[in-house]
Amino acid sequence: MPEDESTLLVPLRSNGNTLLAGAPVAAFRRRLKYASILFDRLLLEGGVLRLDAGPSLSFSVVVPFDAQESPRWQTAAARHAAERTPFQLAVGMEDTPGVPPATMHSAVSSDTTISWVATLYPFADEFPPGTDWVEFVKSPDPVGSVKQFADQWTRVDERNPSLERAIPVRYVRNTVIKNVNRDLALATASGFAAAIDPFHQRVVAQRFSDDGWNICGYAVPVIFPAVGDWSWSAIAVLRRDPNMVRFRAVLREVEEEAAAEAASGDIEAAVHHAYEKHLASAVSVEKITTPVRHTTGGLLISAVAGAATSGITGVACIMASTVLGTAFGGALDARAYIRQRRSRGWVAVHKRIRGD
Repeated sequence: MPEDESTLLVPLRSNGNTLLAGAPVAAFRRRLKYASILFDRLLLEGGVLRLDAGPSLSFSVVVPFDAQESPRWQTAAARHAAERTPFQLAVGMEDTPGVPPATMHSAVSSDTTISWVATLYPFADEFPPGTDWVEFVKSPDPVGSVKQFADQWTRVDERNPSLERAIPVRYVRNTVIKNVNRDLALATASGFAAAIDPFHQRVVAQRFSDDGWNICGYAVPVIFPAVGDWSWSAIAVLRRDPNMVRFRAVLREVEEEAAAEAASGDIEAAVHHAYEKHLASAVSVEKITTPVRHTTGGLLISAVAGAATSGITGVACIMASTVLGTAFGGALDARAYIRQRRSRGWVAVHKRIRGD
């Protein structure tokens, strides 16, 4: 990975609640487009998450996608129907190693509080040819120091009374806590930011006040909300602008300044204020205005912590894979544009997005 390349990991477990057909997926799609402006690469976890949890039991696993089926998102009707039906854990004895048992017996059952079948695969059909910044990957279970930190965060979260109030069903809460810490530990150890949906954000919200943790990715939807409704082809064209590296650097500076300014205030107003200062500094002759447009929720694209500040050692293995016969690989080489870091060419990207 190039030295200055930024990567966003989009895991299944921490986004399973939102990957639901209709408005939730539409909102998720907009977040991916915002992220495509800020990050060099997007890593989407392959497979299908199957998660059931209730008062007495929980079960969560990511299974390979069945190539014989057409990828589709779970519908609200299917999710509601599943949540009205108890689920059970069945066990059986293998006659042949590696071959599922012919006879299974119910070991324990539970009413269902949540039932998610989540996948990111349908997005693959939306991407235009030449989408070289998106890649589907596999994420193995954490091991070593990465697992130790995931377990440590989990133990702390399981004693958090605010989480107990927010997610009162114990097996649901513990599953959500375990899954989000797994994803966050893998991303952090790999030096990536991690996309986390609003349902799971409550698990890590208390960490953002700790040293080494922050949120990122919220400047784009605040300053350029219309980007979320652009076509993927238009996103691809914008990403090829040679000034994108400097533009992203400015956005990250804006987010740092806004976070400091809005410690106890309006983050969206702070973002606009910081961005206006950068524009005023870059443009001395012409007047460029950025009208304040408030977005409705979903500002958080990702949570990020450096491996050094988090204490994690070693690098987790995020493995690239092939999805539906199409390989997504390769990313824009940020090093080719390092010489433009100090230029004001990023204003040209601003104009393109604004349509000036």
